[in-house]
Formats: sequence, structure tokens, C-alpha cells
Amino acid sequence: MTDDISGVTEDTLFQSERYGTYSYKVPVTAGTYTIKLHMAELYWQVAGDRTFSVSVEGQVKLANVDLITQAGRFGAYTVIVPNVRVSDGALDIAVDPSKDAGTLSGFAIYSADGKLDTSTPPTNTNCKAYVGITYDDGPVNTTAFVNALKSAGLVPVTFFVNGTNIGSRPGAIKEMLTVGQVQSHAYTHVDMGSYSAAQVRSQLEQNNTAIVNAGAPKPTIFRPPYGTVNNTIRQVASELGMITITWDNDSQDWNGAATTAIVSANDRLQDGQVILMHENQTNSLSAIPQIAAKLKAKGFCPGKLDPKTGRAVAP
Repeated sequence: MTDDISGVTEDTLFQSERYGTYSYKVPVTAGTYTIKLHMAELYWQVAGDRTFSVSVEGQVKLANVDLITQAGRFGAYTVIVPNVRVSDGALDIAVDPSKDAGTLSGFAIYSADGKLDTSTPPTNTNCKAYVGITYDDGPVNTTAFVNALKSAGLVPVTFFVNGTNIGSRPGAIKEMLTVGQVQSHAYTHVDMGSYSAAQVRSQLEQNNTAIVNAGAPKPTIFRPPYGTVNNTIRQVASELGMITITWDNDSQDWNGAATTAIVSANDRLQDGQVILMHENQTNSLSAIPQIAAKLKAKGFCPGKLDPKTGRAVAP
């Protein structure tokens, strides 16, 4: 398009776009970077017709932005994301729409000081294996869990949440994002073993919407309530861009397991394996410092869940 763009002199930078759901992996040298995200609303005329989020290195940096509200139609909007540390050779940028399609006109990447960053990225040389620390049924007692996880250094973790529990607590989702990722556990905690495809889709779509509206990226992993899985559930989740997983170890916290038993269940995890725990269980909260200590003692580290395999991998 050739319409004038307000707020800038370099109109051509904002007169084209890439829209939809997409991501970039930009090859970079290990270092610290500043990112500039450039965007403009070139199509919609009314606020609320398009909203989307942008993540950088897996962290939401722009949540549910509405460009009409921010800059008006044909108005330039630039967001600066400073101090982005990259240690794996690729800078990740992801665009996740919550209504219509996400849009970027372009982005720029700068080293922190304008020079090549040759400093050594922080690493944990004691990580012999990575395990998946996960909590279902939230948000419930989120602040207490997040504080305990940070204090013990048991990060990252994965929260599988129910949309009905988000309710008036959208801030809890943003708290979760400070210690890991948020994924789907269906909108309500219901056994979907006898559900039709349409019923499963309704549960999953409602939950994705609730999660995105609370400021998290659209889920890529689905854990069904009660671990009930069948071909219909897997197929619908796949159509919505999610892999379906359960767990390798069950902590039995939901069944009244003592803190020591929960710690022991975590201690049995092997490389890549995932454990089931719950955010509404006090004993799992109490177990966090001991879980962290035992994993560290044998050189195991919490990992993120790979959206292709569901296994725990290096963050």
C-alpha cells in the first residue's frame, strides 16, 4: 500500500506487513541484544478488530496489543525490547494472534553496545539431564508457588491451566510466565473420553482464548484432565496446533501423598521425563525446596517441554 504513515518519516518501512501466526529463528552470535519491533494497522479501522502478542526468546514482550488503540490506523508503532540474552545461536521471535491475525512490518536487531558481544553466556555446567516439572489445575495458589519456585531456583516449570480458574485472576498467568510456560488443561476439568470432536474442540478453543486473553502465548501442548486420551482428543488438539501429552511419573499429590513421597517421585525422573503435580496441593508447594536440592545434587535441571515431542529439553 502507499498510504502515508503517521509518526515517522520512513513510511515505506511500515507500508507492508507479514500477517498471521508465525515465528522467526534469526541466527546470531551468543550475546545480548536490543530488538525493535515495527508495526502498523493497515487494514482494520475499529479498535479491537485485531489483537495479538509477540514473544522474544519465549517471553511475552507485547501482550494483546491493539494497534488502533496504540497508534490509530496507518500509524507507526515501534516497541523496543532491551537486554535480550541469546546463548543457543538463534534469536526467537513469535507472533501469536488472539483476534484476526498478528502483524509485523519488520524488526531490527542490535547488539547491546553496537559491537560484537563475545562474553560467555551464563550456563549450568552441572546439567547432566533435563526433566519436566509440571503443575496442573491452576491458577489457584499461583503467587505462593511462583515465589517458592524462584526462591529454590526450580525453573523453568510448566503450568497446565483451566480457563475457568483464570476468571478474575488474569494476573496469575503473567506471574506463571516469570518462571516458565503456560499450556492447556482444557477449559473445565472434565473427563472428555466420551466427548464428540465438537465438544472437545469447544473445550480447547475456550481454554486457548482464556489463556491468550490473560497475556500468554497460544498453547502448543495439551494435557487432558485425568490423563484421558483417545484418537478424537489427539486429532482435535492437533488441528488446533497442540501436541497431546500426559506424564511419566505421577506424584500422587492429588491422592494425599506426603511431601516426602512427592520429593521421591521427582527423584525418580530420568532425562526428558515429565512429572505430574498440582498447583492446588499444599504438599507439592512444600516439596519445592527439596525437589530442587535433590535434582541439583545429581546434576539434573528443570527443562522446558518441547512442543514437538512433549519431552523435557534444555531451556
